Amino acid sequence: MTGSVLLEVSGLTKNYGGVRAVDNVSFTVAPGEVVGLVGPNGAGKTTLVDCIFGTQKADAGTVTLSGRTLGGASEKRARQGLSRTFQHPQLALELSAVENIVPALYGRRMSSPLHSLWWALKGPFENWGATADRARAVAHEYSIDDTTSACGELSLGGQRLVEVARAMATDPQVLLLDEPFAGADHTGIAAIAGAVRKIQAQGRGVVLVDHNVDLIAELATTVVLLDFGSVEFHGAPAECLASDAMREVYFGAGEENS
Repeated sequence: MTGSVLLEVSGLTKNYGGVRAVDNVSFTVAPGEVVGLVGPNGAGKTTLVDCIFGTQKADAGTVTLSGRTLGGASEKRARQGLSRTFQHPQLALELSAVENIVPALYGRRMSSPLHSLWWALKGPFENWGATADRARAVAHEYSIDDTTSACGELSLGGQRLVEVARAMATDPQVLLLDEPFAGADHTGIAAIAGAVRKIQAQGRGVVLVDHNVDLIAELATTVVLLDFGSVEFHGAPAECLASDAMREVYFGAGEENS
């Protein structure tokens, strides 16, 4: 990891009426750095990821990638070097891993499984064979051995791994992973963790959201602890696990957190 910064999130804020879901959040991601976002349900983790990626529009703050301030919708930010996965895999379950990855290689970020299926069936097929070969190579790079079965036949961990591979097919500088381990069995967790380490070794940045704080502590180089949209701790994983802030957020320290 170098001292440079790939992603800078500065003062990001998002309100829903009178509720502040994300409250003045700031952090950076350097090349080869995995930043773990942790916090209880409702802490604002997914909303923060949505605002970084442009799925939702922030009310205040900026997102900068390699010194360039990002704006506009998520499709534009994807072209500028961000990619993401979702809490619930956004795959066309009728299609194989290769068929789900191909649209990303054509520069399309599919907004829904139906969109992906429509594009694969009706979209342009120039150089289909070569592109399918590239998609297959991406799948194998991230340890997806079954590239022909419909994704609906894969385990949930397998589906999540396909989504990670598809996100990486866009060649992002920074990957946002929203609960990639949720619902995965031991084999799936190991495969996804291996993918995260591979992405880190490539010198890319990763923002990793998950409820498994032990797993986050194992993979992350830095942890950001959120509660009620605010940063309660920002620092090394071991220090976060041992901090008063972690105990207060997860186990309660009085009426405010009951």
